[in-house]
Amino acid sequence: MAGFTLIELLVVITIIGILLGLLLPAVQAAREVARRTQCGNNLHQVGIALQSYNAQFRSFPPGSRMHANQGGLGIGWRVMILPFMEETIVYDLIHPTPNG
Repeated sequence: MAGFTLIELLVVITIIGILLGLLLPAVQAAREVARRTQCGNNLHQVGIALQSYNAQFRSFPPGSRMHANQGGLGIGWRVMILPFMEETIVYDLIHPTPNG
């Protein structure tokens, strides 16, 4: 007889299930490490941009939104550091004015 028995088939399926069960947590852990590394890199870039802004203007960007009138929308420090994060295209799209 050249086929597999039902027991052999169930054993193979069980072994494959156990291996997948061991593999999935390892993949999730690797993804979590990659996310944490990317987040750390993003924070590092924000820090470098703030220091570059400080070096050019001798002060850090304002912590609150700047706007001409009380009810208007303004820009904050995140927008002001965009050119220092190599995001000048986004900064130009926002096109902030001197008074916010």
